[in-house]
Amino acid sequence: MVAMKNKTILITGGAGYIGSHVVLSCLRSGCKVIVVDKDEKACKHLKKCFSRRKKLSVFNADIENDVYMNGIMTNDKIDAVVHCAAYISAPESVESPLKYYENNTAKTVKLLQIMRSHGVNTFIFASSAAVYGNISPDGILRENDRCKPATPYGESKLMVETILKKHAKQSPAFRYVSFRFFYAAGSDIDNKIQDINWSNKSNLIPQLIKSVIKETGSVKIYGTDLPTPDGTCIRDYIHPTDIASAIMVALENDDIRGVFNLGTNKGSTVWEVIKEVVSVTRSELDIQHVKPRDGDPPLVISESSKFQKASGWEPTYNLREIVESAYKSYRKVSK
Repeated sequence: MVAMKNKTILITGGAGYIGSHVVLSCLRSGCKVIVVDKDEKACKHLKKCFSRRKKLSVFNADIENDVYMNGIMTNDKIDAVVHCAAYISAPESVESPLKYYENNTAKTVKLLQIMRSHGVNTFIFASSAAVYGNISPDGILRENDRCKPATPYGESKLMVETILKKHAKQSPAFRYVSFRFFYAAGSDIDNKIQDINWSNKSNLIPQLIKSVIKETGSVKIYGTDLPTPDGTCIRDYIHPTDIASAIMVALENDDIRGVFNLGTNKGSTVWEVIKEVVSVTRSELDIQHVKPRDGDPPLVISESSKFQKASGWEPTYNLREIVESAYKSYRKVSK
């Protein structure tokens, strides 16, 4: 195990949803944190959230900016890079595939080259369950399942995983951990940080809560007669603080390397999510039943025991806490 106090961690996309939770965890561990993120508004919000933190530097820049990246690597001894920067909309990636391959894959190669030139050899990659594409018949996804992404977004992540595997083979000093995140939802329990872009997201929980806070009308539910206990889709929701804690474990343990699923090993139906949102917000929801979307599987659950066995990590937060923390966070940045 490596003591994290006084280590310097570079977090790309650190002003984003997952990245900001990693920033918080790193700061709480005593790390010096450097964020590079091209979302100017999110960078300003992150600085505001951590205005009293002396160990945080935030650069509003693209990771392909050689001036910034080489300057950071030269001025600070970077101990590890946590790479969260990416475009994440699967539907958009279908419409604009080159945009995703260029941003998610090509820029990651450039980042790895800069790391190599400065002797930085620890890399934690925010991958995605989208790399699987072809869902296994039982809906439970395992790391050794065949990956056949259904979208350029998923392909852009899988390409990076392939590159990391080849790079590590040729560079023994290089260590990487690739986490295939499942359905991240919720926010920091203490509401220290918030996702200012939450209302633009098409995920179920933000959409349901948006209909309450912003009174946006009905929310579409895709499929109500599916082969699940209550007829609606089942998904594996994981809290971003649990993701951040897994990343911290990976940073601390030099023996952990390779590809890992990161979920909870269990799922929640759409109706269960709706029930929690209604209970937490004390509001009625206008639900519109529509046909299932093409290629949208009834059941998606992570088999995450590989990482749990390798590290002892376990998820902490349940669906109720995910919804409560999301609602609290969204209200704060909607005022």
